[in-house]
Amino acid sequence: MSNSQNINLFFKEFQNRIIEAETDVRLTVEGILLETTLDNFQNSGFFGEKWVPRKSKKKTHKVLLDTEALRDSIKILRSQPGLVIIGSQSHYASIHNNGGIIQRTARSETFVRNRHKKGKLGEMFGGKGAYAKGTSAGRGMTIKAYSISMPRRQFLGSHPKLIGKLEQGIREVFTSKFK
Repeated sequence: MSNSQNINLFFKEFQNRIIEAETDVRLTVEGILLETTLDNFQNSGFFGEKWVPRKSKKKTHKVLLDTEALRDSIKILRSQPGLVIIGSQSHYASIHNNGGIIQRTARSETFVRNRHKKGKLGEMFGGKGAYAKGTSAGRGMTIKAYSISMPRRQFLGSHPKLIGKLEQGIREVFTSKFK
C-alpha cells in the first residue's frame, strides 16, 4: 500500500470512530441522566439535598412516590447529536420540581349517590333502584377559591455532581474509542 492510501485509510477509520463515539456519548449521557433522576426519587432528595417532608403523617410511602406515576413519567424527550433533553409530560411535574403556589378557583359540584342496579332493591322506584346503604339523593356543594403552597422538591436540573458524572462518562467513552 502506498503512503497516501495508508493516510486515507487512517482518516477513514478515525472518522468511523468519531461517529461511533458520538453515538456512544449520546447513549451514555441518556443513561446517566435517567439513572441520576431515578436515584433522586429513591433518595427523596436532589443530590443529597433532602426534600421537604409532607405535612400529613397518615401516608407512609416516600414523598412523590404514592403511585410512582411521576417517577415513571421521566423520559428522554429528545435526543440528537449534541443534545439530550430529559423531562416529563406529566402536568404536575413542574410544580413539584420547582415549587410554587397552586391557585384553585371556586366551583360547584353535584354528587350523585350510588343506587342498587340488580335484584329486589334494583327494581324499586320504577327501576331506578334504592339508594345503597349510607347514601342519599344527589346534593350540590360549593367550594370556595383557595391556594396550595407547594414546596420545591427538585428531581430534574443541573447540579455540579451531575456535570461531574457526565464529564466522567464522556471521558470514558473517548478513552475506550481512542486508545
